[in-house]
Amino acid sequence: MTTSTQSFLNAIDPDRVPIPDVTVHPLTAHIDGRGSVTEIFRSSWGGLTMHQWTALTLGKRVVRGPSVHRKHSDAVITLAGVLQIGLRDLREQSPAFRRTFQLTLLGSHPVLVLIPPGVMHAFYAATEPTLVIVGNTHEYDPDDDIKCRWQDAALDLDESVVGTEDNRARPLEDVITALRTSG
Repeated sequence: MTTSTQSFLNAIDPDRVPIPDVTVHPLTAHIDGRGSVTEIFRSSWGGLTMHQWTALTLGKRVVRGPSVHRKHSDAVITLAGVLQIGLRDLREQSPAFRRTFQLTLLGSHPVLVLIPPGVMHAFYAATEPTLVIVGNTHEYDPDDDIKCRWQDAALDLDESVVGTEDNRARPLEDVITALRTSG
């Protein structure tokens, strides 16, 4: 016997995500006695073409990021564990400029989250090791990956967590200036 379940985030109306162009696409798991099959990406869901897929593992209480991209969009799916995504809109023309938002994704109920250029994001595995895949609309280019100092990001993640130091990370105002001058 086969059953289907839709992600718990199906209940989140995409219009409730307060950052324009960040979309949450519910995924459906087809479950039977062998396990499950879940389609994680179809081009018909958003018309974005992914040119690179990357698997990330995060240990418990580990933060990756924050970073923002000038050119490429990310497609994020949690396959195992619990992932918090902290978002901050850094597009000066956006009505949500500087607004933050947090999504919590469960590997047991996967969803696809699309993050457009200009929206800073950080990934946090708060409670357990987590497996995430990230698709990119462009192949990795270090010049398109602007790192922000985690102390300046203010992404509404657990403030007791200390992010790692990255010598490429900049203060928030410098990140906004870099986005403005790249246009």
